[in-house]
Amino acid sequence: MRAEVERTKVRSGWPHRKTLLALGISPTSYYRWQRASLEEKRPTPVTLVQAYEALEEEQEAVRQYALDHTELRHRELAWRMIDEGVVCLSPSTVYRILREAKLVCPWSRRKKRVRADAERAQHADARWGTDIMHLRIGSGQYYFVGFLDEYSRYLVHWELLTSMDGASVSLAAEAALETLPRLPNGKLICEPEIRSDNGSCFISREFREVLDRNGLLHQRIKPHCPEENGLVERGNRTWREAFEELAPQNREEAEQALRKIAAWYNHRRLHRSLGNLRPVDYYRGDPERLHAERRTKLAAARHHRRQHNLQLRQPTLALGALTTT
Repeated sequence: MRAEVERTKVRSGWPHRKTLLALGISPTSYYRWQRASLEEKRPTPVTLVQAYEALEEEQEAVRQYALDHTELRHRELAWRMIDEGVVCLSPSTVYRILREAKLVCPWSRRKKRVRADAERAQHADARWGTDIMHLRIGSGQYYFVGFLDEYSRYLVHWELLTSMDGASVSLAAEAALETLPRLPNGKLICEPEIRSDNGSCFISREFREVLDRNGLLHQRIKPHCPEENGLVERGNRTWREAFEELAPQNREEAEQALRKIAAWYNHRRLHRSLGNLRPVDYYRGDPERLHAERRTKLAAARHHRRQHNLQLRQPTLALGALTTT
């Protein structure tokens, strides 16, 4: 009909309104046909393909894994999924997927104190931090003493004590040192420096004798400055939170709970300051190899997504696959 209106208008020389009136067509219908014709001629917008966009099945796997592991944050989720072969996506991509699915909560940043390189332990068993943590178990008061390797965050040894006197803590320190390798003459191969606060058990004669007998240095933090022993303090918080969730009612249950927590902390929990590896990977493992394996998995998955999203006809090998053959 629009074409008929145009032909009539050309033959008669009438304006649009008079032409439409002669043909019995309402102006509203005519201009609606005109807009539709223009829309048909308008070019279809080109949708850009994101070469490395996560595949739909990968996004679904992330959502399902997050629902199955609600206790984990997005960074630990990402690295666990890489290690377990679920999907290989960066933590930022995992966070975006979870945010779009409304599976994460916003959080506020806090300012953290950055430790100088001179303060950090440079290898395993270079420095151990120790501290006493009070635990209420049933109707009794107990004391948790732990020895934490500051380089790997590995909980080397712990004991649940009924007293925090010098003798009890010294026996715990002696047991912790027994975990270290020794030379045939009994001398320690590694001699970790012991860092503690100024509690009575750590300045006692018994504790000093244990350290002197094994040739160890003792560094005591400044009074009223617990942040100098911050690694152990932060570890205490993690262990206490896990302990309170288990809620043991007697000492036997408490020791079973603490053994479970220590195994989880050392062998399962991914530590942010260790590049999201486990403490055992740094304490007695090869962290560089594990980081390299993760990078290779991420590169291969990224290459696969590029081929899938761009629908490349000639598949190619990922760079990591080429370099490893």
